[in-house]
Amino acid sequence: MQRRQEREVLISYDIENNKKRTQILNQLKNIGMISVQKSVMWGRLLPVDIVLARRVLKEELDKDCDKAFILVVKLSEHADFFGQLPALSEYDDHAIF
Repeated sequence: MQRRQEREVLISYDIENNKKRTQILNQLKNIGMISVQKSVMWGRLLPVDIVLARRVLKEELDKDCDKAFILVVKLSEHADFFGQLPALSEYDDHAIF
């Protein structure tokens, strides 16, 4: 199983254009990310999929007005959550297609 190579990834973005934002959201979902807030996504990705996420953001963002970051973290182990909690454990066996 490739579980050991997977990394927890947090992606946050601020994209002005609604159509572009939806395109990026869908592309990130296709590589295995899930939405935890409107502009924040989380997932367990293989290194090759992290490279793909970076490529999506570099190619799709408008450098004059959009911004985003990718953070490789252990969110499920090190984060304090407040309010409605994300059910990250639901995605322990999240498949990457």
